[in-house]
Amino acid sequence: MPGDVTLPQATAAVLDVWEALVASGEMSAQSLSRFGQLLGRFERLATVRGAVLLADVSAQIAGQFVDAHGRTRHGRTAPAVLATRHLRRSVLRMFFTTARELCLTDTDPTHGLTLPSRTTGETRPLAEDEAVALRRAAEFVQRPTRHAAAAALALAGAFSGEIGHIRGHDLDVPGRRVWLHGSTKTAPRFNALDDWGLRVLTARTAHLTAGALPGQDPGGLPLVVSARAGSDEQVQARVCVALRDLIKRIGLGADPAVRPASITAYAGWEHFTSTHRIESVARHLGMGSLDSAAALIGHRWQHADPPAADGGLAQNRHRHAR
Repeated sequence: MPGDVTLPQATAAVLDVWEALVASGEMSAQSLSRFGQLLGRFERLATVRGAVLLADVSAQIAGQFVDAHGRTRHGRTAPAVLATRHLRRSVLRMFFTTARELCLTDTDPTHGLTLPSRTTGETRPLAEDEAVALRRAAEFVQRPTRHAAAAALALAGAFSGEIGHIRGHDLDVPGRRVWLHGSTKTAPRFNALDDWGLRVLTARTAHLTAGALPGQDPGGLPLVVSARAGSDEQVQARVCVALRDLIKRIGLGADPAVRPASITAYAGWEHFTSTHRIESVARHLGMGSLDSAAALIGHRWQHADPPAADGGLAQNRHRHAR
């Protein structure tokens, strides 16, 4: 029965599912490693607070994990920065989502757990769990769709104004990258593709090749929008419709801060967590302004808010004692 599932049993079952997502390319190995470490810390904290069963995890315990102090690079105990708190909540939210899919629980103690916005503008980047959900929602069933291709390109760092102009011959399969032509606001560039993006775009190219008319160059067909002619604005609008469809599928359609640019912003944030350099993010996104790049990914670079890399929960049992 779900009520008898222990927290370690639930954690092991969820991690098995996540490992399968890594195998299919829907989650990166880096995300799995980061998520797994945080789940281990959550399990230890929850056990200290008396949560032996999964059903014992309350909203209070979830909130204590999200807000728990961590250790700085100098070994001092300090309040967790906002980016770290967002990451912890994201991991817990995905943990309970997966647990519900496995019928291990029918509750989610993270529901209603609010945090200040990580963004400085009107658009927020997707959280890691939302990006995983987007990949799962975009994956084709019977044929490679333009929705999946649009998601793959946005997650590679392309904006909606660029995605509709990317064609089959822009895909460099041996180099595991795609050529982005740029726009009036962004510079042309090659961006790397992850395993999922490469698989989706390769399948989309093969699908277009199979459906090409006699004498038609399949490499010249756009990977996302239809072959119909249209202005740049019309092409961009079709891309936005595809991305908004996916956003609605994962339950974020009512969030005014989640837009097609949120997917590209997530790609920028992921790039920042690996490089820790906002100028590298600007180049990855083709943006000429460091301030604009920082604002898009929600990084307050003038206030030394580091990327979301949990430095370890402080083992302060008295602070949150019942």
